[in-house]
Amino acid sequence: MIRQFSEIFLIVVVLISCPAFGSTDFLVQPGRAAQPMNMVLGPDNNLWFAETTGERIGRITAAGKITEFPIRGAQSLVGIASGPDGNIWFTDQLEGKIGHISTTGTNLVQYSLSSGSCPQGITVGPDHNLWFVDQKKNGLFMIGTINTAGKIKEFPTNINAGPLQAESMEYAQITTGPDQNLWFVNPQASLMGLNFLGQITISGTVNTYPLSEAPVALCSGPDGNLWVLEPSQVASVTTSGFEVDYPINSFGFGGMTVGPDKNVWFTEYPTVIAYVIPGTSLVVEFGGDGSFSQILGPSGITSGPDGAMWFVGALSSTVSRITTQGRLTNTYALNHGSAPLWNTLGPDDAVWFTEQLNRIGRISKAGVVTSFPTSKSAAPLGIVAGPDGNLWFTEAGVGAIAKMTTSGTITEYPVLYGLNGIAVGPDGNLWFPNSVTNTIGRITTSGIITDFPVPTPFSGAAYITAGPDNSLWFTETYASQVGKIDPTNGSITEYPLAAGRSPGAITAGPDGNLWFVEDTPFGAVAKITPSGAVTEYTVQVSSPFLEYVNGLVAGPDGALWLPQSYPNSLVRITTSGVISRVSLSTANAGGVALAVGVDHKLWVGESSAGRLGRLSAIGGTGDSIKAVHGTPFEGKVASFVDGTTTAVHCDFIATINWGDGNKSSGKVAGPTGGPFTVSGTHTYSNAGTFKLLVTLTDNVDKSSYHAAPGKASVQ
Repeated sequence: MIRQFSEIFLIVVVLISCPAFGSTDFLVQPGRAAQPMNMVLGPDNNLWFAETTGERIGRITAAGKITEFPIRGAQSLVGIASGPDGNIWFTDQLEGKIGHISTTGTNLVQYSLSSGSCPQGITVGPDHNLWFVDQKKNGLFMIGTINTAGKIKEFPTNINAGPLQAESMEYAQITTGPDQNLWFVNPQASLMGLNFLGQITISGTVNTYPLSEAPVALCSGPDGNLWVLEPSQVASVTTSGFEVDYPINSFGFGGMTVGPDKNVWFTEYPTVIAYVIPGTSLVVEFGGDGSFSQILGPSGITSGPDGAMWFVGALSSTVSRITTQGRLTNTYALNHGSAPLWNTLGPDDAVWFTEQLNRIGRISKAGVVTSFPTSKSAAPLGIVAGPDGNLWFTEAGVGAIAKMTTSGTITEYPVLYGLNGIAVGPDGNLWFPNSVTNTIGRITTSGIITDFPVPTPFSGAAYITAGPDNSLWFTETYASQVGKIDPTNGSITEYPLAAGRSPGAITAGPDGNLWFVEDTPFGAVAKITPSGAVTEYTVQVSSPFLEYVNGLVAGPDGALWLPQSYPNSLVRITTSGVISRVSLSTANAGGVALAVGVDHKLWVGESSAGRLGRLSAIGGTGDSIKAVHGTPFEGKVASFVDGTTTAVHCDFIATINWGDGNKSSGKVAGPTGGPFTVSGTHTYSNAGTFKLLVTLTDNVDKSSYHAAPGKASVQ
């Protein structure tokens, strides 16, 4: 009996010392958004579409009946085509696969491409094979072909389009041209200053023709020309490369096809469907007056079996039908998802967040989610806990600042459109930029609003934070400037950045500086001192739009943290500029927002997955060690800090990559709350210098953290 009691007591002690935790990803109903990107008429006379974040292939009949087919293991379905074998073919850019299913949604078959492949647009070629664009992760993209038996061959273009921007809603496309060659566009190449239309023969010979703007879509016209959609125009291009441009009033957004009326139809952001009549300069646009408000981000478009045009709304997760006369007759909803966009620590110690579909959410420390509706079309964005114990947020869709009690009662204060971020000032008021009025607004907790003009016209001020100097600091996206406003008198000082920097989210760092995101071609995070000195650090900033990267925060570990849609991770930046990453556990999560909870953990708004994730704020630094080959080394190789004050050493498992091809487990030690050290034992066979890589896996938050590399000097 005594022995049995001792064993039970030992188990109890272990459970108390290292408590077990459950999942750290919390679903926010209705969960993951569909986000359909491309659409095609299938051989069964139904419309088929690929759901980029929804991880499904969808089918809709002309009568509006929708059926969705999950694709096992999918991450980012982009391209879709009606194959010559009667199947529906699709690409998964993040899985690096090409697949097909039957028109009954069965017989799923997938083929893997080589490592580093990211297939995007796909079409049927004149040789009755499937042709696709493969944007390699390293930047060099290829054109590939796959026959219906799955045999793959790829041809180099010798064009570097830069590192993969998988989160972009502008993807490479390919079509069969009027000359029976394949023609392609890759809008990502514009980040490298390359705007072109490409041609490839079925034998693999590649030619390119310069374009005046970045191409976002293309199709083969009924007039024997190629038609290309560009940001501010639609262009006719001959097979010899001669371009004629026709201006459009909105922003070309990725869908283009020939309609049953022999016109070239295309989509424009945010809500426009248009066509151009070949042989004329006439462009006809529908929805620019706001009448198509139920759609957002129209992307893929195709002719339906009923003589109408059908298209998908990527951001509204919809499928719509429009007649060739421009009458929007039907819009069918897919799963909109919750799409968390911004989050903040609330006055009740819960994390509160805005949702794309007009809701405000709350998640407790235990992961219990509650959701409150806003007014229709509110489109809530920035959110912050006010000094009055309420939540305050911007309503971009209706042009209002809103106040909400923790029980969900909302009061709205109208302003003009153009809202994004909001912050609490040192004066106890709420401050917000307005990009339309080009002002910084102040609203008291009783609702009195005062506007202060930004000196630079059309500055695009969108983000704001309280600084360490009792000023409010904000970014001017269009003017490539950072500004600050004195809350005592409203005076504004502006600091210019290098040309084309387009700053976004901004926060006060633990080092007394301001830190902000920059939308350079591949992204950066920068710091600015209160006197205006700027230092930049290259970090891939990945989001469908820069304004959806909302979560640059100072973590409890003394570093800056930033979410990424791609790679699927959080970026950690020390105040000295050392960068590391933590992968998110949910595939294709679409991290866009971060807040530090009362539990000292990072809460991640995962827009694509419709979830809130929870992680500790952990960062590490590798040591420089000295060893003698043939003699065992034993000692400390890295140290870690953890922002969670209750963390204990047995929460972690350490792995040491010694740099010579060998790995081993490390021993973690340290007091509750850290800092923690990692030690290990290893014998090097040869002399030399080796990179030490130490990984700490947190068993509480199911995440792995990498220390900045150390160095082993072996004699």
